Amino acid sequence: MKFGIFDHIDANGMTIGEQYAQRLRLVELYEKLGFYCYHLTEHHATDLGMASSPSVFLAAASQHTSTIKLGTLVYLLPLHHPVRLLEEIGMLDQLTGGRFQLGVGRGGQPAEHSRFGLAEEDLGPMFEEALEILLEGLSGDLSAHKGAYYDLPDVPLRIHPVQQPHPPIWYGTASSHRNAWAAEHDVNLLCLIPNARSREVFDDYRAKLAARGKAEPFIGLARQLIVAATDAEAERIAERAWRPFVKSFNWLVEYLGRPIFPIAQTFSGAVDMGLAFAGSPASVRDFVARARDEAGANYLALEIAFGDISEQEAGQTARLFASEVMPAFRE
Repeated sequence: MKFGIFDHIDANGMTIGEQYAQRLRLVELYEKLGFYCYHLTEHHATDLGMASSPSVFLAAASQHTSTIKLGTLVYLLPLHHPVRLLEEIGMLDQLTGGRFQLGVGRGGQPAEHSRFGLAEEDLGPMFEEALEILLEGLSGDLSAHKGAYYDLPDVPLRIHPVQQPHPPIWYGTASSHRNAWAAEHDVNLLCLIPNARSREVFDDYRAKLAARGKAEPFIGLARQLIVAATDAEAERIAERAWRPFVKSFNWLVEYLGRPIFPIAQTFSGAVDMGLAFAGSPASVRDFVARARDEAGANYLALEIAFGDISEQEAGQTARLFASEVMPAFRE
């Protein structure tokens, strides 16, 4: 198995500039400890995401690192003009020396899109059209396009990525509905749902890959995780940090007076749902083994800095995981 880091950069009580500096130091640490990739979400007008332009933050991270992969999970395609995004992808892959990982998606909180004047019923069709343009551009160049949302002239792209034919594509999902598309394009899948449901998605994906004679890409899970010397210490840190994370998660919908997103109100509730874990290194090894065996995952993206987790606490989780958990899962 391989292991990466998943990050919202949700509000943690620091000033925004201090939080950016903190996260950049943590990305440097993740690289030193051997994590495969740092994946950053995109959120807008909410405490859930204080780095609303993942391209800007990843460009900064590229100058602090040299080996760790850097990627989006995900670019919200309805909020990006596809030509502008193709230019940013080329720039980021150049700045990282070919380390950029391209995560795409529609977005799970329509309230954020509404801040840009987009109607919820347009999000799906906009995603599909933008994805079509993006994939064509990643294949080499863009021809003229006239669709429901984009009317583009035939103008060649001037900035291309280092990685050819394009940077690896990642897609966050909770179902099998795009598995055929993912198999066609060698997409890395990441599920944010429990192990048993993820297994259904992954088994279907592996069958579609096998039918095409394709090698297996990353097929993984995203999980919140805290590691400490004892189970009790890890659980104490996780429960404390979960409270502000939940507040940030639903900040915008509560501000707008909309129904809140159904998220566990306690960390132990998230554990019961199979979406999070906190424990000693030995307990965490068991948790990872269950994720591997029950879901059939070959990759875990771990969110270890959330809520009011301090830099010291995130560093402790990262160091203990790298030294006492990772070695048990080396190929």
